[in-house]
Amino acid sequence: MPFFIVALTPLSTQAETPFQASQQFIETGQTTEARRALESELRIRPDNVEARYNLAIILEQSGHKSDAISLYQENLGIAWHLPSLANLASALKASGNTAKAQQWLEKGTKNLRHEATPWYMLAAISEQQNNITKATAQYRKALKVDPLNGFAYLHYAAFQSRHKLADHGLKHGDKATRLLPDCSPCWRKYGDILRSSKMEQEALTAYQRSLAIEPEKETRQRLVNTLRSLGYKQRADQMQRGLDMGSKDRTGK
Repeated sequence: MPFFIVALTPLSTQAETPFQASQQFIETGQTTEARRALESELRIRPDNVEARYNLAIILEQSGHKSDAISLYQENLGIAWHLPSLANLASALKASGNTAKAQQWLEKGTKNLRHEATPWYMLAAISEQQNNITKATAQYRKALKVDPLNGFAYLHYAAFQSRHKLADHGLKHGDKATRLLPDCSPCWRKYGDILRSSKMEQEALTAYQRSLAIEPEKETRQRLVNTLRSLGYKQRADQMQRGLDMGSKDRTGK
């Protein structure tokens, strides 16, 4: 899923440039106005990588994937912008052009030598191609070039868990959550890794940590399932009723 990386300007501040105006429009959900402001910004300052990146995201989310791909590529012709590279590779893969995604990521490993992201994205492609040995080497390379990248540890841990390698991802999953203690999805994924290794009590704690950061339904359901596995049937049933009632309230059924 693409993501915005913008330093939002307070709405009370008068925008001095189209880019600043676009940030305010993004914050208030005015997508069409944001797109127009970004297009205006690029006519004035065609080297504004962040503006082009945000415009590409808007277009991609609106279903104009080929236009977004062109913008990401244009950005990389100006500077090696990591978010543009990551989104470009993801968009190319989603469009069925995995080989081209690999080519861009391989270029990224050479031009962004201290970034783990191109390496673990390559590893994910290798895993999809059932080349586990190559994927393992690429995950290890990701950790080597950026040993403080928590997401690299998390992706490698999930990979090890899926394929029952080493300690099934327990060590790297723990490392990821220590590097990213406020990342709710990271704690949830670590909980999944723990459950896969039959460490239900530790998984319960991980899901609780995730929910303390962001109370998501998906994580609550995992917590309920873990409670059942641990024999806390009454508590699990009570939480399940709450989840079911919440779903009915949203759907009106």
